Amino acid sequence: MAKFNFYLRDKKLETATPLILFIRYNKNLLKYSTGETIVPKYWNEKEQKVSKSLNGHSEFNTRLRDLANIAENEFRTYLNDNDQTPPTVEQYRELLNKQFQRTPKEEQEKPLNLFSFCEKYLKDCETRLNEKSGKPMSKTTLRVYRQAFRELQNFKKKYFKNREFNFEQIDYYFYTKFQQFLVVDRKFSTNTVGKHTKTLKSFFLEAQARGLMPNFYSKRFKSVSEQSEAIYLNENEIGQIYHLDLASNSRLEKVRDLFVVGCLTGLRFSDFTRIRPENIDGEFIEIQTQKTGEVVVIPIHPIVNEILNKYSNNLPKAISNQKMNDYLKEVGELAELDEQISKSSTKGGQRITKNYLKYELITTHSARRSFATNAYKMGLSTIDIMGITGHRTEKAFMKYIKITPREKAQRLREMWSKQTYNLKIA
Repeated sequence: MAKFNFYLRDKKLETATPLILFIRYNKNLLKYSTGETIVPKYWNEKEQKVSKSLNGHSEFNTRLRDLANIAENEFRTYLNDNDQTPPTVEQYRELLNKQFQRTPKEEQEKPLNLFSFCEKYLKDCETRLNEKSGKPMSKTTLRVYRQAFRELQNFKKKYFKNREFNFEQIDYYFYTKFQQFLVVDRKFSTNTVGKHTKTLKSFFLEAQARGLMPNFYSKRFKSVSEQSEAIYLNENEIGQIYHLDLASNSRLEKVRDLFVVGCLTGLRFSDFTRIRPENIDGEFIEIQTQKTGEVVVIPIHPIVNEILNKYSNNLPKAISNQKMNDYLKEVGELAELDEQISKSSTKGGQRITKNYLKYELITTHSARRSFATNAYKMGLSTIDIMGITGHRTEKAFMKYIKITPREKAQRLREMWSKQTYNLKIA
């Protein structure tokens, strides 16, 4: 029977070296690249696993066990299909390359640098489970990762065209230089810069977990952000949209109905467009959110009930998010949501202020913000609202609350009017 063991290519190195799977059978030896590299001091050859002193050791060891199990299963399957005749080394290598979707060139053992690591990691993410939800990584997360990697490639092409960037060359200067590239060259907004640098940091943390960047100090690598000035619709404005007569325009009518459901459930676009009869349980909607995999239960608002009845609990089929955003601006204009709003943001390092009419800023995500803000204004506790929206932290939830300074002052004024004070007016 075959024996499976892992060995370092060069255990005398102080930097990361490839980890190789040795498969011995019938006097044959197949050396197969695991695609993993590790600093030798973290590898325990006797126990065939990385030590607990390495951040992410559990996930690393799991990947090795999975690889060895797959290799063993391929060997057994070949024996069963060929009257116990073992494969040649070339046949076995080809079977493994097919199983791991590698070309012979990709299977060659070579040290990973930052860019080859990112390429491999992004490919792994397509079939990788989210450690928090236990489900495959969302399309949104994968898109964010790919966008950041493209910017990283643009950065290298402009400033470091001929440099490979081994992990020893990644330092705080590299991080700040990349951030400067996003601001000055790409002229991105502060939050877009923050999104890409945060993703880059997640690449570094994954590399650290795999033993490639053991000295990475994550606290120094901070991403930037600024408060978003996204809008919300109050109850009167939602009513204006809902009561529009759109009978002659089914395109806008369906978009309007889906949006109102979003405003009164707090669900994301990816969730309120998936509501089906099986999600209706009496007076409640129960649905597993696509982004986090969390199950949320939401009471059915009377208007939502009207919309559900209108479509026999089968809401209209969703169009793309982008098209719906375009159509929502038409709906908002018809509803005369033309309050003038000044919106400021930092772009390319410059503070820019532009004036908009409110309907120009409406998006599908405005629905979720509207629900959270209106529920908060009604006095519902943040814990209760978070139970419906699925937010895990109060910090993340509070970013959704979009009460204006005047509305805050009005709330205080109303509170004063309901209380009796011992202070006397002179």
